Amino acid sequence: MHKKKILLIGLVLMWLTAACNLQGTAAQPADLSPYYTQAAQTIAAQLTDVAKGLPATQSNPPVYTLPPGQPAATSTPILPTSTIPPAIFPTSVPPTQTATLLPPTATLKPQPCDWAFFVDDVTIDDGSIIPGGQGFYKVWRLKNIGTCTWTTDYDLIYVSGDLMKGDKVVPIPSPVPPGSTMDVSVYLYAPDNPGSYTGYWQLRDESGNLFGIGDDAEGAFWVSIKVKTSPGPLNTPYDFLANYCQAQWSNDSVVLPCPGKEDNPHGFVVRVAEPWIEKGGQDDEPALWTHPEFVNGGTITGEYPALLINDGDAFVSTIGCLKDATNCDVVFSVYYSADGGPMTLLGSWPEVYDAHLTSVNVDLSFLDGKSVVFYLIVDANGSYKGDDAIWMVPRIE
Repeated sequence: MHKKKILLIGLVLMWLTAACNLQGTAAQPADLSPYYTQAAQTIAAQLTDVAKGLPATQSNPPVYTLPPGQPAATSTPILPTSTIPPAIFPTSVPPTQTATLLPPTATLKPQPCDWAFFVDDVTIDDGSIIPGGQGFYKVWRLKNIGTCTWTTDYDLIYVSGDLMKGDKVVPIPSPVPPGSTMDVSVYLYAPDNPGSYTGYWQLRDESGNLFGIGDDAEGAFWVSIKVKTSPGPLNTPYDFLANYCQAQWSNDSVVLPCPGKEDNPHGFVVRVAEPWIEKGGQDDEPALWTHPEFVNGGTITGEYPALLINDGDAFVSTIGCLKDATNCDVVFSVYYSADGGPMTLLGSWPEVYDAHLTSVNVDLSFLDGKSVVFYLIVDANGSYKGDDAIWMVPRIE
């Protein structure tokens, strides 16, 4: 291959030398740049064929025809060095390269099987103040953004921080397919000593693998509270609806989760943002939907933290049944315990599905200066079926 290359170069140089020795007349030379370019391209093509191991496209030096009327000789070199690209006579032949027309495909991280997204604190916002020793439900709303269904073999797990006397393992109550949300809850107690307390929680699959929130699906979610500097009752005014999961809800024998599930045969309590009410319309104020235990004469009770009552305070609410709960027949009751004394009836109001609501407004001035625990109770008057009772914005004002 090198011999062929040397032979071609020699022949071209001999032809160029002969051309340079020709003498011309006084006439100005025509522009021969196109011919120079043609010669250079031909030589480059031949050298490329040789480099690839292919036969040269022609075995003899090329013959070029001068333009008509051009003298046979000129004082200007036919192939000035400046017109020959350096690549025509390479010292080495570069390897063949394949052009990259598109950027390389990015490597995508596979979506985890188990992965949670924190949606909301349903109860107990960060920094909530709770009296020492008071029990409360902490509820997180989580979304399944992984590819696997969370089955009832999955659990809510305590991982670090302040346990606050809660269970370390709480089973997930129902399956949660990808893309669905669920509320997970645990019942805790505020520590007796004043201060700030935070507990960290994750989820666990059926094989014992922990997972949670965040970009790596390993982050914990938490409950963070403050215990009052001097344990004692909360000050009024007080919103029973906004703090409904600070209460302990139960029937005669079982403590109920908060918020509850509408199909829980032990009874349930649920916050409804804009309830449809028995008189036919949709109210723009929220309500507590309470349903007694699914037995004849069933009951449900919410026991709230102690409140410090002031002169002029009043218990206020509107009570009734949900729309279409045509069999609703219940008794609403409010009891209280002042300064640790016995449960005492504050008021009782029977309610049936009759397209009318009942307004409640009870003066509490007689409890001025006392630490009072309130109990919101709904009892089934006979059958429990259809006993969808609502407390609309229950509060002390």
